[in-house]
Amino acid sequence: MVEGLSPFVRAVNLGEKLGLGNLYLKDDSRNPTGSFRDRAASLMVTWAHRLGFKKVIAASNGNMGASLAAYTAKVGLACKIVVPKNVDEGKIIQLLIYGSEVDEHGLYLDDAIEKASEIDGETGVYQATPELNPLSLEAQKTIAYEVWEQLGRIPDVVVVPVGSGSCLYSVWKGFKELQGAGLASDVPRMVAVQAEGCAPIVEAFKKGVEPMKLISPKTKATAILVRKPVYGVEVLEALRDSEGAAVAIRDEEMFRAERELARLEGLFVEPSSSSTVAALPRLLETGFLEPGETVVCILTGSGLKAPSISDFLSYRRRAVELSPETGMKVRILRILAKGGRHGYGIWKTLRGAISLQAVYQHLRDLEKRGYVESRRLDGRRMYELTEEGRQLLKVFRVLSRR
Repeated sequence: MVEGLSPFVRAVNLGEKLGLGNLYLKDDSRNPTGSFRDRAASLMVTWAHRLGFKKVIAASNGNMGASLAAYTAKVGLACKIVVPKNVDEGKIIQLLIYGSEVDEHGLYLDDAIEKASEIDGETGVYQATPELNPLSLEAQKTIAYEVWEQLGRIPDVVVVPVGSGSCLYSVWKGFKELQGAGLASDVPRMVAVQAEGCAPIVEAFKKGVEPMKLISPKTKATAILVRKPVYGVEVLEALRDSEGAAVAIRDEEMFRAERELARLEGLFVEPSSSSTVAALPRLLETGFLEPGETVVCILTGSGLKAPSISDFLSYRRRAVELSPETGMKVRILRILAKGGRHGYGIWKTLRGAISLQAVYQHLRDLEKRGYVESRRLDGRRMYELTEEGRQLLKVFRVLSRR
C-alpha cells in the first residue's frame, strides 16, 4: 500500500519562530492510513498471510488498529482489534469502516494488551500487538534509515512522542544499526516527549529508576496514554546512552503546537505528534538544544484521526442528540442488541413513545440500510441486529461519551 519513505520537511517558518535554523519534520502522518504504524502493519500482515493465518488480533489505542484493519482488508484476512475506552472517535470509525471487529476492554492500552494476549491462544490467530510482536520494531526502525538517507547525515537531536515506547526504541535501534554497519560515525541525542498527566518515563528518567505503573493517568493525547510503557526500560537506556532528555508537556501546549504546525507549515497532526514541537521551547530554555543544531521531530499521526476542535465535536454530539428520528432508530437498535424481537415487542419496550406503525417504518428503514434483518417465525416477523448494526451502535456509543 506504499507505506514508508514519508516526507522529510524542512520547517523554515516554524524554525524561524523558534530560532532553530535546521529544524526538520519527519511526517509519517502521510502513510496510507495516516500514521507511522503502517510500517509495522505492512510487515506483520505480510508475515501472517505467508504463514497461513486467517485472522489477526491486536490491542491498540487507535493507530495500530486502523493500520492493521486496512492491511488485513487488502489481503482478505479477518481482523480483531481490542481497544481501551480512551480512544479517539475518529480512530474507532476508521477501524469500523475497514470492516474490523472491535472489542472494547478496560480504560487504558495496558488493559487492552492483557486482553489481546489472552485471546491470541486461539487457533489461526496471529498476534500483531506491536508491544508483543518484535516485527513491529524491525518495521519502524526504517524511520531512522530514511532520516539518515533524506538528510544525508545523522541529525544532532531526534524528538519522539512516547506512549508504550516502541516508536522511540525502534528509531534508536535503527540509528544504532547504521552506526554498527559503519554507515554512520555517531548517533543522535534522543528526546522522549510525554503528556504531563501521563509521564512515567519522564519521571523515571529524572529519578534514575525504572518506569512505575501510574494509577490514573490523564491526557487528551490518547495515542500516548499508557500507564506503564512496555518498552520503558529500553527507552530509558536509549535516552541515557545517547545523552538525551525526557520532557513532559501540558495538553494545552500540544494543542497550541498543533495549531502552529498547521498555520506555519501546513501540516495537521494529532496532539501526540505535535508534542514533539511543543517540547522544543523547553529544550532551548534548558540549554539542551543549541540554535545551530540539526533537529528532527517525528510526526507519528494525522490530525484528521483526532480532531481537537471542540466546536466540531460538540456539533457532532448535538447532531446525534437532537435528531428525534436518529435517536429513535438508535433506541430500537439498542433493544435489538439484547436479542431478536417482534415489532410489537419493540413497541411495548418503548412504552408507547411512538406508534406501532412508526416502529415498523423505522424497522423497514433499518433493514433497507443493512442494520437489521428479519425472518418469519411462527407466522410472525422476527427482527434481529446485523453485524453492521452492532458496529453502528459502537460508533454511537463513542460519540455519546464525548
